[in-house]
Amino acid sequence: MHHKTVLLVLAGLGLAGSLAVLAKEPPPPDYFPLRVGDWWKYQSTNASGAKSEFTIKVTAFDDQSKVYTVETTAGPTIIDEFYTKPPGWVMWHKEIYVKNSMTAEFQPGPRKFLQNPPGKDSAWDWSGTGMMNTQIDDKEAYAGSDPIVVPAGKFSGVHVHGDVTQGGAAVKKDYWYANWVGLVKSQTDS
Repeated sequence: MHHKTVLLVLAGLGLAGSLAVLAKEPPPPDYFPLRVGDWWKYQSTNASGAKSEFTIKVTAFDDQSKVYTVETTAGPTIIDEFYTKPPGWVMWHKEIYVKNSMTAEFQPGPRKFLQNPPGKDSAWDWSGTGMMNTQIDDKEAYAGSDPIVVPAGKFSGVHVHGDVTQGGAAVKKDYWYANWVGLVKSQTDS
């Protein structure tokens, strides 16, 4: 079975405060900004052409553990994901499917999600287990700097390509990130 999903950012971000900072002195690059209250709305199209929408919102930051909580809402489904951002990285710790209280903790954790900022020599991998102890082998690498046009506008961004084997199935994924915006587009083939 072949599945193809394309995500496009449609709207969102509370950038007013960030734009004031940009006018003074540009902050360091950040392709996965996590500011509590920021949100992104995406449109997803599957291989058969069916469309759906979902929203991602940064809902919390724990000062002690330095963990960000990011909520994904698609209709009644809510998934909470937990990330940290040590210098140069975005690390993914776990996800919780709120409705049925199922938790996927990555072992060994945390899982390398994104080198931040990604650059021409960026490449990383992670091997371990996720939901229901499913084996995951994930190899990611910088794939170029591309202009990205989506319904929300035109962005200058970086392209990250991943080859993932999850539970024995091959998955190819391509993500496009924009500086101080985050994920702008993604495509997954499985």
